[in-house]
Amino acid sequence: MKRFWMAAALAACAAGCGSTVESASVSEPAGGPPTGLWTDATAETIGETGDWSNKVDLADLDGDGDVDLLFANGGNYREPGDPVASTVFLNEGPGKPFRDATAEIFGSEPMLVRVIKTADVDADGHIDIFFGATYQTQSRLLLGKGGGAFEDVTKTHLPQTPLSLGDAEFGDADLDGDLDVVLADWGADNPMKNEGGRVRLFLNDGQGRFTDATDAMMPETLVRFSWDLELADVDNDADLDLMISSKLSDGSFLYENDGKGKFTDVTDGRMPQYTNNYEFEPMDLNGDGYVDTGTINDGGKIEGQRGSHRENIFLNDGKGGFVYATPTSLPDTDNLGYDDNRVVYLDFDNDGDADILLGSLSGPDRLLINDGKAVFTVAPDVLTGPETKGTLDIALADLNGDHKLDIVMAQGEVKGHIAEKIFFGDKLAADTAAPKVQPLKNEGGVVRARVHDNKAPVRGFDFESVSLVAGDRKIPMTWYGESLWTATAPAGATGLKVCAVDKAGNEGCADVE
Repeated sequence: MKRFWMAAALAACAAGCGSTVESASVSEPAGGPPTGLWTDATAETIGETGDWSNKVDLADLDGDGDVDLLFANGGNYREPGDPVASTVFLNEGPGKPFRDATAEIFGSEPMLVRVIKTADVDADGHIDIFFGATYQTQSRLLLGKGGGAFEDVTKTHLPQTPLSLGDAEFGDADLDGDLDVVLADWGADNPMKNEGGRVRLFLNDGQGRFTDATDAMMPETLVRFSWDLELADVDNDADLDLMISSKLSDGSFLYENDGKGKFTDVTDGRMPQYTNNYEFEPMDLNGDGYVDTGTINDGGKIEGQRGSHRENIFLNDGKGGFVYATPTSLPDTDNLGYDDNRVVYLDFDNDGDADILLGSLSGPDRLLINDGKAVFTVAPDVLTGPETKGTLDIALADLNGDHKLDIVMAQGEVKGHIAEKIFFGDKLAADTAAPKVQPLKNEGGVVRARVHDNKAPVRGFDFESVSLVAGDRKIPMTWYGESLWTATAPAGATGLKVCAVDKAGNEGCADVE
């Protein structure tokens, strides 16, 4: 069926945005979905790389206004593998190759790194770097000092506890104004055979020093082989709940936050149970104001495709739980399943909803196009160039300043397909859609809001500004997890608004009640 993918920035504004923009469109070729939207730019950007990378993160490490690349290296998961150095590439500006700055920023210390995350943990305005190590080894923390300089503070700022981490996620779990971190611990011994481990919580003292608060604040539930954690406000109470994937348990897990950082296991009846989940990503997919989620590899098995499962779509029930919606949202004709590993969101066609980009280990990385009501149609041929079998992670950012989202891929596991990839969004329409702004709570002038550009994960570099507007004053808001932002209004201020301007200059605003 022929479809026309029309940008609808004005329709998005009618749904709560605050800007007037020119629309742009991406039209479907006759007889099929859009193709060739992203062009392989690996050779002219990072060149040939050779390490098995588990995950990728993006951040402006040197404060020059563009987006740099960090890859978590340390191959294999069924067994430890050989320790290697993770890698970092600095963006030198449009039209220039990225510079390998691994030695000067990371050093050459080999590690078994499953995950790498960036966040400003000491609130000094500089990006810091966390390395999540696996197979009972010590994780690592570097504090940014500005200008691309970093200090290793592992021994003084992290618990000295060797762990086997599958993932890490930053967010203000206890709402005290700093970024804490939750950790998926695989437990002792081989995670393919053991009984699992507890999800851990390290609380921040505000200066970037972390204390293990697991015993006091986290359920005793053992989770087997979790590859992904997501802090997300599933019940719209403006605190961060926790979604936990599991490959080897009967299903995934949902923990509810009491607003002070104490989590309770509320999985029963609120998280549909499907085993082999690799990952979640929270996003409002149907426009009802609650976060839904796409899940990876926990759907039905694909006959004739070894190790391949379909994806699932779980929609929020508006009560802090999820319902299974896959048959309607992602029918089998569009739910191809190729041992997929990653889901991210973007509004590729500027129509004001979140589309899905899937990263696959054994098949095509592909786009799922949202009709605005969480019904998705597959576009399987959106990348140019050689096959990308081996995709373990995907991250999105405008790397070259053209207001189009580019793709960075971490590759591994598949022989002959471990070199990282970059694709430029040359054939995309430039971003013309206003950010989505949803105030959630105003308690004594402390305003909390959900703000995103139909892109997830949300990063600070997505925006020129996110502000609480009080009359002629604009108070910068601080990201504290998921797509949540907060700021405190001046005493006695009325007529408050939250406004966000994305990197393309599109503005969205909403009144605070």
